[in-house]
Amino acid sequence: MKKLLFPVIALCFSVSFAQFEDDEWADFDYQHAGLSQTEFQNVKESGMNKEKLMHLLEIGVRPSVYLKEPWKDLGVTEKEWLEERASGMDDADIDRTYKNQAGNQGLAYLTFLLPSLYQWSTDEVAKAVAMNILEASAIGLTVFLATNGSTGNQWVYGLLGVAAVHIWSGADAIISTQWDNNPDARNFSWGIIPTGKNSFAAAATIRF
Repeated sequence: MKKLLFPVIALCFSVSFAQFEDDEWADFDYQHAGLSQTEFQNVKESGMNKEKLMHLLEIGVRPSVYLKEPWKDLGVTEKEWLEERASGMDDADIDRTYKNQAGNQGLAYLTFLLPSLYQWSTDEVAKAVAMNILEASAIGLTVFLATNGSTGNQWVYGLLGVAAVHIWSGADAIISTQWDNNPDARNFSWGIIPTGKNSFAAAATIRF
């Protein structure tokens, strides 16, 4: 009798659990929710509960998209992905935003110390090579002026050239990452428009 007791209890527990799972979806109309039968079946097979599904639908995320776990490819957490999607961002926006926050802006500031670092990382080869050549030339001029008995402090001119390359590289990187974070900034421009019969004035214009 005791040997049969455990299997019977286990069977009752399994039946009760299955009944509870079915009851959770008993009054759920997947067609009214805009889901296909296949999507709904995948939701149940994944173990997703009703509360989670309703939250996804409220923020405009289809369960078929969620089940692919796109946040892993974007390099963010599930929580971050859901929060950004709830705010209206799509995956492309999330990818651009987090990539810039995670690396590009920090790299841009580091480029002030290591000229052309950002340009090489973003495949701006021509610009990076030009910066490297100018820096090498400026360093060579500084060394030449400092070691060949030039009068006064003429070697400072070479050093100023080195500094100019550092500033150019860093400033270029900062501007590039600001545009990446705010694409609308690219649409701003200055234009010249007539303000009177015989006069012109500068005015800011926005291009969309």
